[in-house]
Amino acid sequence: MKIAVIRFSALGDIAASMPVLRALKYKPTIITTSIGKELLKDEFDDFIILENKKLLTVFKLIVKLRKEKFDLIVDLQGNDRSKFICKFSNVKEYVNSTGVSFNQKATFIFRDIAKKSSLNIINDLDDNFYKKEKTYIVLNCGSSPKWLSKRLPFEKWKEISILLKEKYNLPIYLTGDNSEIEYIEDLSKNLVGDITNLCGKTSIQELKKILTNAFLVVSTDSASMHISAVQKTPTIGLFGPTNWIISAPYGSWSKVSYDKIYFKDNKPLNCNSMEINDYFTNIDISKPLDDLKL
Repeated sequence: MKIAVIRFSALGDIAASMPVLRALKYKPTIITTSIGKELLKDEFDDFIILENKKLLTVFKLIVKLRKEKFDLIVDLQGNDRSKFICKFSNVKEYVNSTGVSFNQKATFIFRDIAKKSSLNIINDLDDNFYKKEKTYIVLNCGSSPKWLSKRLPFEKWKEISILLKEKYNLPIYLTGDNSEIEYIEDLSKNLVGDITNLCGKTSIQELKKILTNAFLVVSTDSASMHISAVQKTPTIGLFGPTNWIISAPYGSWSKVSYDKIYFKDNKPLNCNSMEINDYFTNIDISKPLDDLKL
């Protein structure tokens, strides 16, 4: 059976689709971006890369897909571009995920969408969980300069580091990309414990391994949060200006935390906000930690 899966977008969105990719009965060709290949190349062998969104590039991709003669394309992107690609690829059959958000619940929806195919090409999702060794804890504290609103105050991260030291007394690794180096460097001086700053020092594959081997990850709403969760590392996602219902990390081993005084009705903002605001003053990870039973 020759199948392909379409998933472009940001790194976190691609990571969130990984449980579905792993559940496919046949190793798919992944139609993705260069960054998607970097994340997935240790698990999948065949990739077709869309280098940019230009119309000519899309047409060249369609020509390549026609030559490949896939039996099925599973469209996990579900936008106009991916529908266009599927329609003109001459594939025998395709299923799509139009209107589906990438979160914990949506992953199960993807399974159901794929089962709509008459070709029966997907297994149940792997939801088995085994406790991790007490190696180290990862704090993914940053966010891109575009999303400064996701950044917690230094004092809040200090509070979190104190709690984790008292509870587990494990080394803490700080992660982030090149755009966050200065912020994380300043932040690291305020934390308590055995702190190692890895911000800007890891490739995507190295980051994936660090998150996989961690005992626990505490992260802002980010790609690292989603990568950690799909690698079955206990994960606490910290939310404020973004929607913890839509963007919840995957798995029963993952929890979300938000300021229940700021969000008195336990409902997220109507739409994600880049405005810096007092979202995190009273956020507390004590209950999520207790719920994880680590």
